[in-house]
Amino acid sequence: MFGGQIPSTARPERDQFLRQLYVGMALLAALVQAGVAQYAQTAGLPGLSVQARLGTAFNVLLVVLALWPRVSTHHFQLILIGSGQLWLLGSVWLYLRGETLSATLLVGFLTVTLFSFAWLRARPAATLTLLGYLLLWGPVSGERPVDVPGLLMTGFAAVLIWFLSAHGQTLYRAHLRSDALAALAFTDPLTGLLNRRSGREKLDVLFGAADTRPEQLALVDIDHFKRVNDSLGHHRGDEVLIALAELLQSHLAPQDAAVRWGGEEFLLILTGRDPPEARAAVRRIVEAVREYRVLGLPSVTVSAGLALASEGRSVPELLALADERLYAAKDAGRDRLMDRPRTAS
Repeated sequence: MFGGQIPSTARPERDQFLRQLYVGMALLAALVQAGVAQYAQTAGLPGLSVQARLGTAFNVLLVVLALWPRVSTHHFQLILIGSGQLWLLGSVWLYLRGETLSATLLVGFLTVTLFSFAWLRARPAATLTLLGYLLLWGPVSGERPVDVPGLLMTGFAAVLIWFLSAHGQTLYRAHLRSDALAALAFTDPLTGLLNRRSGREKLDVLFGAADTRPEQLALVDIDHFKRVNDSLGHHRGDEVLIALAELLQSHLAPQDAAVRWGGEEFLLILTGRDPPEARAAVRRIVEAVREYRVLGLPSVTVSAGLALASEGRSVPELLALADERLYAAKDAGRDRLMDRPRTAS
């Protein structure tokens, strides 16, 4: 919420979540305005009735804008802040006409202040807040003066909102930095998969748990990857690695894990699979890579070595066995899975 404009690198699910919140907020505001319109009509307050009806219609429009993908989240926030300022100005006019209470002005001002400090940079937010606060003092010289103690407390509340917003921005940025450092420590920056360190830690945890189901391990290596780098350049080689990582993820179950083990080599941790299921899963991956085509990228194949949990007493033993079978698959002609001594498929 804090920090103004949402960065272009924000995850799509975050933007979708914010839009859902905005839809709910606009629908609630529309219901409130509809209730105010009904009250104003009953109380014989035509100006307030018109404002509330316009507010109802505008909040319905906000729902449409929040659901329209072409309206960015930042632009939606600016529209909401601008409309809040106009609504506050209209409320001051209605107050001078005797059609609304001072509490309506104060609550409206604090709402706009909260939105401004949440979604704008500090300087424009402070400017809008100051202008709005001066606007509240205008009716003091009129026939219906605003409650001065209430205005003073409202000014204090606005300063408190600024303080909490600034504190929230600091915490939010610290949280982002913490997430970034965690991502660097545990994931491969190119493919987004687990890196070797975190993959090994995951293996140690899984094999150390007494109640865990067997974990089958497979090492997968791109065949003749050096030729791709030498002929097309390392940047195209990186694109091949990224494409392969996405393919691996799409063929694994949620409980499985893919690890970039090093260079063009990947480790697959197949959780809770019996040997036939593990063999079938890795075979499907080898076949899928063989058939996989991405426009502008060369076709590649992979070799794989599978080690079953029952074949080793420790993680290093299973990794060594998977590595041995991977090289056996290479020696047998590549583009295949080796899952037992001298047997290829």
